[in-house]
Amino acid sequence: MCCNETDFAAARYHTLLIGYGNTLRADDGAGPAVIKKLSAVLPAYCVEFVRLIACGQLTPELALDIAEVRRVIFVDASMALSPGQLTVRPIHREESNILTGHHFTPGILLNMTQRAFGACPIAWVAAIGCQSTDIGDKLTPQIAAAVDRLVSHLRNGICQWINGNNFLPEVLTDVVPAAIMHKQAGKDYL
Repeated sequence: MCCNETDFAAARYHTLLIGYGNTLRADDGAGPAVIKKLSAVLPAYCVEFVRLIACGQLTPELALDIAEVRRVIFVDASMALSPGQLTVRPIHREESNILTGHHFTPGILLNMTQRAFGACPIAWVAAIGCQSTDIGDKLTPQIAAAVDRLVSHLRNGICQWINGNNFLPEVLTDVVPAAIMHKQAGKDYL
């Protein structure tokens, strides 16, 4: 099921970024870390068009925020990726009877938004491969560097959108370090 940009007249903000994860479990806090850093580096002219939310996990209450935007990017840590690897991929609505907890995905949240508010913005998931989920409130150095790369990429994209230019978040240029690409021996994870 595909989503389109929410009707521009109804959209309160251009873009919503939701960074989620447990900030007390080391690299699992990468999503909220992206939001915190992005809030510090967005140019003043972008601030009124962008909504940034950092949270521990996705909840149904976020559907109202999603209904008010043209596009949404979910940012999360992933154990399925190599540490420090970044991916950004488009996502679509998905059906499910699960409404809470760790099994509550961005796709389920998009579906809930469509059903409850009749709006479903275009959406992406930006994932950062994490190294450690040990107890601690600091990111490992490799993941902190990946957070900085993703923040730079997203800041650039947000500025392009606000200036009326096209930007595809899934096109990551100069974001994945060459060492990671060589390590994956020709497999294209982006």
